[in-house]
Amino acid sequence: MPLDWPLYFRDNLTYGDREHPAAICCLWMKQSRLADTLSPATYSVLGNLYSKDGINYLLRNVLARPTVRAIIVCGPDLTQSGAALLHLVNDGIGEQHRVRGDPSASSGQAEYTQIEIEIPREAIDDFRANVQMIDLRGINDPAKVQEKLKELGETVPRGLFAEPRVFPRHTPAADEFPAEETGFVVRGARIVEVWVHLLAAVLAFGRRDLTAYTVQQRELLDVVATIHDEEATDFDLPAWLPLTREQLDAYYPQLLTATRPENIAYTYGERLFDFNGRDQIAAMVQDLRATRYSRRAVAALWDPARDPGSADPPCLNLLQARVRDGKLHLTAYFRSHDIFRAWLTNAFGLRKLQAEIAERVGDSMLGDLAIISQSAHVYADSWDAARQITVEHARDYLKNPRLVRDPRGSFNIRVEGFQIRVDHYSPEGNLLATFNGANARALQREIAFFTSRVDHAIYLGMELAKAELALKNGWSYTQDQELSVEVWAAGSGSSTGQLGL
Repeated sequence: MPLDWPLYFRDNLTYGDREHPAAICCLWMKQSRLADTLSPATYSVLGNLYSKDGINYLLRNVLARPTVRAIIVCGPDLTQSGAALLHLVNDGIGEQHRVRGDPSASSGQAEYTQIEIEIPREAIDDFRANVQMIDLRGINDPAKVQEKLKELGETVPRGLFAEPRVFPRHTPAADEFPAEETGFVVRGARIVEVWVHLLAAVLAFGRRDLTAYTVQQRELLDVVATIHDEEATDFDLPAWLPLTREQLDAYYPQLLTATRPENIAYTYGERLFDFNGRDQIAAMVQDLRATRYSRRAVAALWDPARDPGSADPPCLNLLQARVRDGKLHLTAYFRSHDIFRAWLTNAFGLRKLQAEIAERVGDSMLGDLAIISQSAHVYADSWDAARQITVEHARDYLKNPRLVRDPRGSFNIRVEGFQIRVDHYSPEGNLLATFNGANARALQREIAFFTSRVDHAIYLGMELAKAELALKNGWSYTQDQELSVEVWAAGSGSSTGQLGL
């Protein structure tokens, strides 16, 4: 029997008589609500169960010291972890070690209760056969819990119900992660940078699903990719890219001219420059010349007379150009977008088209290119190649968040007197606002709204925590530098060391 029991979350549990056969799982209730009232002699251990994954640790702890013969499940079941625990005991596990009867699994949701494969089925069955569950979910009254404990103390046997067992630790190897249902955003300076991040996002967060072509894909919905700093005359095409300059040059006429090769039903360029005899790009240019702030510079590529029911309708459906502050921005909407095979050529071609429109409108610099992909997907036969690119090159595009422009501005953090001061600057360097506070938590709540990048927000959280430590301990704080701590050693005066924070 392990001497250092419990094996997991030892410091997060409340202990009574460790030999007692009854334990308490109080779900989302504060442990202190029960621990401050219950007699420690009437239970062995008291703990929370915030997530369904926590059932694995509960199993491991009980099976490592199998003296627990009854568990009271009480308190609010906010994540249905209590329901899943009861389903485990009542219904067992099915294929792939998933709990039977879990309502989230049976309703077709992606969530399910996974019991780690390292915990053998026979051990789980031992737990189910020997550990009684008392369902007091929703009950927060310590008196009712104490009443049930008294009853269990008189009826539940003591001692081991099996030999102690310790199982190998589980190493998670998930290749699909939860994410937003819609509205995934990727921003970057250059097209290749954004593409690599898009591939990584689809492979990590994309939902596995079948397509109309009966092949597997990973898919994100309503992805917005924004490129803000690449000239159309100087495209970055690294040697490892699955696209050559010759292939790109061959693609441009399909988008930038009305020419349609033989045996091709249509091209994007034909529908943009000669859609039933109308040059939509010329109309967009004319509209923006007449009214710089117009919101009517739109080109539609979907033909309602031909495309519904067509075997090969256009994936690019709409373009809109806007001029703001002397910059021409272009937005493109794709109903369906193969991120691995098509997105790159589409993006380079659209950037060329954007530059052409800006030149024809006049007095307009190249602004952002925003590509909206309603279905952003990578087909199964491209997964390995896409994954290799992200593994080998994604890190090349990870930058110090301090050095990456956040379009919502930057922040200067310093300690002044008895407060932390945060100055918010625009990207142009103009002071916008000042925030003052004595702790990091209050300040992060104020400034979080003014950040757009996750890495920037994480960076600011780290710096605010350092500033708070310095303020509370009287240390010197300088943004982007390690905390310098003055340590007094007996007989040798003071010395200065770095905390590495």
